[in-house]
This record gives sequence, C-alpha cells and structure tokens, in this order.
Amino acid sequence: MSDRSAQNLRIVIVNSFSGPNVGRYGTRAIPLIKGLIDAGAKVGVVAAAGSGVAHAAIDAGAEVDAVEMDRFHLNRAQRQIRNTAWRMNANLVVGTNLFANVLVRRAAPETARVINIVSRIMDHPLEVSGARVRFSLKEFIGKTRRKRSDVYIALSEAIAGSLVENGVPREDIVVIPNGIDADAFVDAAINLTGSGAPKMPEDDPKLEGRPLVFAVARNLVESKGVDFLEDIAAKVISEWPTDTTIETPNFRVAGTGEDKEALIAQQYEKGIADRFDIMGFAPQISRWYRSSDVVAMPSRSEAVAVVALEAMAHGKPVVAFAVGGIPEVVVDGVTGVLVAPGDTDAFAAALTGLLLDPERAQALGAAGAKRAREHFSERQMIARYVELFNNLIG
Repeated sequence: MSDRSAQNLRIVIVNSFSGPNVGRYGTRAIPLIKGLIDAGAKVGVVAAAGSGVAHAAIDAGAEVDAVEMDRFHLNRAQRQIRNTAWRMNANLVVGTNLFANVLVRRAAPETARVINIVSRIMDHPLEVSGARVRFSLKEFIGKTRRKRSDVYIALSEAIAGSLVENGVPREDIVVIPNGIDADAFVDAAINLTGSGAPKMPEDDPKLEGRPLVFAVARNLVESKGVDFLEDIAAKVISEWPTDTTIETPNFRVAGTGEDKEALIAQQYEKGIADRFDIMGFAPQISRWYRSSDVVAMPSRSEAVAVVALEAMAHGKPVVAFAVGGIPEVVVDGVTGVLVAPGDTDAFAAALTGLLLDPERAQALGAAGAKRAREHFSERQMIARYVELFNNLIG
C-alpha cells in the first residue's frame, strides 16, 4: 500500500447530517477529515448549520462552511458547495452520505472529480429531514448523472453489489471498508451529549453474577431485528440448562426509536422483561462492550457491520445473521458465529453455546481483536483513501 503524500489534494467533503451529535455518517467522516489533514491535504467541509459534524470538523482542523441542509434550502446548499469548491480550487468533491451525494453530483464544478461514499443498501425510501423522498437507488443515479465519470466508494462488498444491481459499472466502484482506531475506542469513555442513558453497567444490579448479551441498535427499526432478539432471548432463557452453575443471561440493547414501546410490551408478553432491557442510547458505550460476554447482531439487513467491528475491537465474540456486510467482518468459527438469516433457533443455540463455554468465547473474542487491528485499522483506511484520491487527480 502506498504512503504517498496528500499535499496535492484539495478536497471538499460534504455531510448533510443535522443532529447535535456526529451521527452514523459523521463517525466515519470525521476520522477521514482528520486523517486527510494529517496527511497534508487541504480539506474544506460543507456541513449542516449547528450540527455536531460541523463542530467536530472544525476541531479536526478543517475549513468549515455551515449551511441549512434540509429540503427547503437545497439551492442554497448547492450554491455553498459550488462556492467552497471554487474558493479552494478543489480537485475532489466528496459526498459522505446519500443526500450529500445528491447535492455534490448536482453542485460540484466540472473541474473537480466527484466521489460518492455509499454506506447503505437502498431497500427503502430515503428519509430527508422528515420528508420521505421516494426514489430507488437506480433513479437517484439516473437523475443526477454527470457528464464526467464519478467514482463510488462502497464501504462493503455487499454495498458494491447493490450499486452494480442498480446500474453502476463495477469498474467505477472501489471498496474501502470502515476503519477503527481500536485501542483509542476501547480506552474512550464515549459521551453522546443529551443521550439520556439511565445507567452504566456497574449501576445495574441485575447484571451481577450473570452473563451479559449486548446489542446495539441505535435506531430501533425493523431492519435491526430487536424483535428477533426478543424471540431469541425467550428461547435461551426458557431452555437454559439446569445442570450448570452459570446463571441465565441478561440482554441489554443500546438504542431508541419509535418501535421502543411496542418492543417493551412484547418483552412482557414473552415473560423476559426481568432479563431484557432496551436502555436508550448508552453515552459510554465502550463500558457496555467491555462488560458483555457476547455481542449479538440480529439484523435483517446490515450494509456495514460497524457494531461487529466495535465488538471485535473490545475482544468480544459476535453472533449474527449472515446478512449484508457482516460476513466480510465476522469470520464464522474464528471471531464469532454466523447463522442463516432469520434462523432464530440457530441464533439462540449459538448464544447459549458461547455463554456456557467462556473459554471458547474468549478465544473468539481474542481472534476478533487481532482481526480488527490487522485488517480494519483507521490508519489503513486513510492510506487507501489517500492512494485512491491521488490516483484520481493523476
């Protein structure tokens, strides 16, 4: 892998997330911004006014132009992207989420190459600032086609396959997986302002003396499979062997959303409410990973296996359905256990097996920690971006 300098790169990075935190797209964009600046690139950022991304980008050392990024201010946002690119004489304009990709394809000057970072498989309508914009990925690509070829960065092979299915030539796609600064993440006491998490693991008396299955859904939507996990938990608890000294496990989910109340009601129906808790956002999520015995990923679809990578960084085994980008991160039988999509019986058996065999769970977790650091480091990710960007500008 090349260690070429980024000093010839003049890059505008666009992110449309408007929340007070950095959001799931910002957690990838901010390390990229900082890494490019550290490598010598000149980086400008166009971000939503007042957003956590805008503040984090300033802290990372970027020149930031903040602008309204909702559906009522599309023309203003596009003008700002164009003006920032002209001011910097940018040779690359990069969109870091789907809505930002729409904007940069419309607004970037013809003198710049457009990079679309794609982190999701489009299987439902795009949500833009509270309004559902109903178009398929193929329609998005067709309606915003530029005369000059664009490059798509897919964060997994699963996403690359989705792009090909929607009409993007495979030769226009480069796969660069997410990277993680594993040691820094494990050591961090991660705070999300205003998250309202009720407690830390050490403050939960129900956890004492019992194994912990931890899951991160962040947004409690159907695709995250928390309803599956409730079925799985009910099976694990009801069929827990009586000839073991290991207590029945607890299940904790970090996340919130419109489905939370319905999911809580189902816990009572299934008789698992005393062992299963949906906590809301965990402001110091690293502590929950560290306190867990197994991390569960019951997702119906998962374009990028961020949670698996975070779990592996903490040395925790992962049990997951083999969907989307998960098998690209989790190696079955080496760093965790993968089961057929939707097979909740097999998922429950895999969890029970690891919880009853702590030595095997620890071995899988250790292999995951090694894999996260050797194959998914943040340093490797930045080097791949720098090499690609240098190749694009010649």
